[in-house]
Amino acid sequence: MIRKVARELLDDDAGSGDELAANLRDIERANRWFGTLRAVAAFVWQSGARTVLDVGCGTGGVALALLSDAQRRGRQLHVTGLERSTPVLSLARERAKGHSGLSLVEGDGEALPYSDHSFDVVICTLTLHHCEPKAAVRLLCEMRRVARIAPFLCDLRRSRMAYLGALAFAYLSSRNRLTRHDAPLSVERAYTPAEALQLAQIAHWNRPVVRASPFFRMTVYDA
Repeated sequence: MIRKVARELLDDDAGSGDELAANLRDIERANRWFGTLRAVAAFVWQSGARTVLDVGCGTGGVALALLSDAQRRGRQLHVTGLERSTPVLSLARERAKGHSGLSLVEGDGEALPYSDHSFDVVICTLTLHHCEPKAAVRLLCEMRRVARIAPFLCDLRRSRMAYLGALAFAYLSSRNRLTRHDAPLSVERAYTPAEALQLAQIAHWNRPVVRASPFFRMTVYDA
């Protein structure tokens, strides 16, 4: 399945505020159902991280889930969420009120506004497929530069079966126009594990590891 070069509606902040918020809730639901939250939490706790940067944080669903898990475990954790979309970041700031462990910053993952090794772990979920190869390498370079312990990302992996699965998820679980347009397109834009590994190698990760996950996802981290 050849990777498709196209833009998703979410890339251009298309739709009304309510429509955008509903689309982002659909993405968060997919993260809960299909294992993204479990994969991220497992890596963060195994690494012993106390500070995390979430690149492309959306409305903060992953960050807030990590903080909730940290509270249950009695662990100290601070998460900084970075998001380049102003409308999405506004939704995140509304949601983050009262959560002292979460800071939100507007910025670009390809040019992180932080010095080297500023965070223990840098995570990125469902963002890599939005980047064309050169931009993906810049993102991965920045994640590696800013992470003291390791960068970690979770994304879709491209295949025909994944495309059909995304189509089914979009039309059976949502009536949102953005979700129905973007979910299958996200799979068409996604990288295969072999392609993701090559991107990490070009970005000078030390020992990149790519693992296929259930529900047509994959994790990539630097060992």
